[in-house]
Amino acid sequence: MEVQIPLVIFTSFLAWAAGSYATQCILAFKGKARSIQQLAIIVSVVILAVGGIAVTFHLTHLFNIFKGFGHLSSGITQELIAIVLMVVVMLIHFLMVRRSESGDTPKWVAVAGVLVSLVLIVAMGHSYMMPARPAWDSVLQLLSLLGAACILGPATVAVLAAVKGEQVEELGMYNLIGTAANAVLAAAYLGFMQVASSSLQSFAYYFDPTHPNYALKASADVSIFSGSALPATVIAIVAIVVSLLAVFMGKKDGNWKLWGAVIVAAGLVCAFALRVVMYVMGASLFMIY
Repeated sequence: MEVQIPLVIFTSFLAWAAGSYATQCILAFKGKARSIQQLAIIVSVVILAVGGIAVTFHLTHLFNIFKGFGHLSSGITQELIAIVLMVVVMLIHFLMVRRSESGDTPKWVAVAGVLVSLVLIVAMGHSYMMPARPAWDSVLQLLSLLGAACILGPATVAVLAAVKGEQVEELGMYNLIGTAANAVLAAAYLGFMQVASSSLQSFAYYFDPTHPNYALKASADVSIFSGSALPATVIAIVAIVVSLLAVFMGKKDGNWKLWGAVIVAAGLVCAFALRVVMYVMGASLFMIY
C-alpha cells in the first residue's frame, strides 16, 4: 500500500501529544513539576495541533472530512471525539493551574488527563485494525502507538524540566521504562508484520487481467526485510538502539536536556519508520478472491 505521509505524521504526533500530556498528569497527580505545568500543556497542545493539521492533507478536499463524522462507528469520528475530549481536559487543566497560587493540579484533572490520553491512543489504533489487511489487524499495531507515547512523553517532559531547572527524580525512571516499552512493542509489531505476510506470500503470481504483465503483489513487497520496507525497518531498529543508549547516558549523567532531546528525536524517527513499514506491509486480501 502507498505510504500515507499525512497519516504517519498524524498518528505519530498524536501519540507524542498523548504521551507528553499523560506524563505531565502523572507528575501533577504526585504534586511534582509545578513550574512546568503550563508550559507542558502548551507544548502538548502545539504537538496535537500539528498532528491534527497534518491529517487534513490526506484528504482530496478538506470538507470531505465531514462526511465521516455522521457515523459513530467511523474511525475518524472516534478519533475526533478523543481529540475534543483531550482538548477540553487540557483547557480545564490549564485554567486550574493558572488560578492556583501554588501551581497544584486537582487530582481528578490529572486522572482525567491520563484517561483521555489512553482513549486517544486506543481510538487511533483501533481505526486501523482491519481484517482485510493482515499486517494491521493486531492489538500490537495499537500497542505500537502506546510505545511511541511511552518513549516520547517522558523524554519531552524531561527536556522541559531541564530547561526550566526543575529537578524531578522520577523522570529518569519514567524515561527508562518508556524507552524499554517502546523498544519491546515496536520490535513485537515488526515481528508480527513479518509473520502476517505469510498469508500473502503464496499469491505472488496472481495477476490483474487488465495488467497481465504485473503481479498484484510480489512476495518481496510483504516482507519487512526486503523491498521498500527494508530501509524503514533498518531505520526503526537503529532508532530503537539509539534511544536505549541515550536513556542509559541520561540515567548516568542526568543531563536530560541533551539526552532527553536525543530520545525524543529517536522516538519520533522510530514512530515514523514503523508507520511507514506498516503502510508498505498493508497488503489487502482482496487478491485472494
